[in-house]
Amino acid sequence: MRRNRVFWAVTALVISVGAVSVWAATAPDNRSEYGVTLAMSGEEARAESLFITMLSHTRGDARALNNLGNIRLLRGETGVALAFYERAVRGDSLDAGIHLNRATALLLIGDKERADEAFARGVKLAGGVEQAQELLGIPPEKEPSERAAKKTAIDPEQLRAMLKQAASSVPTETVPAAAVEKTAKGKAPTAWRSAGPRASDGSETSRLLYWKR
Repeated sequence: MRRNRVFWAVTALVISVGAVSVWAATAPDNRSEYGVTLAMSGEEARAESLFITMLSHTRGDARALNNLGNIRLLRGETGVALAFYERAVRGDSLDAGIHLNRATALLLIGDKERADEAFARGVKLAGGVEQAQELLGIPPEKEPSERAAKKTAIDPEQLRAMLKQAASSVPTETVPAAAVEKTAKGKAPTAWRSAGPRASDGSETSRLLYWKR
């Protein structure tokens, strides 16, 4: 009788441990979502610590790498941000948002040629200009928002123009025809202008970047 009780107790323990393991394997990983929430609310240091912890558990985690790149870009460390984006692309080469962030960083350091290529890749993967704008948090052209009018380190109108220009260089069969537009009067967008992220506009600039959840 005693042996039977021990047997069933051990069996129950094994089953419960197995259930916990299955739950752990299938439970959603909310760390990135939480980190993005922290970053968007201005708690960049806490968000950065969380993303670094994610990397310590999973090397090459594209979410953590992309989001760390965003934090560095907000601090004005564009070269470091670009390095994070390039590592993130290696981890998830089909994520349009990462390519668009990388393109933004390339523009900010003045590498227009590679920026154009990255924007074109991002637009193609996103499925068109409108989808790419949505990933970057750029409001629709016909629906200007208060946020769009605020001064940010990244100019949303220039970003929109670059996306449109990129779409014109993507083969039309890969992008909906309506999304392939030319810039106003057929002119190339003006040179990228950036005063560098400032504390006063950091929260607005953060919304013009793609955060990988």
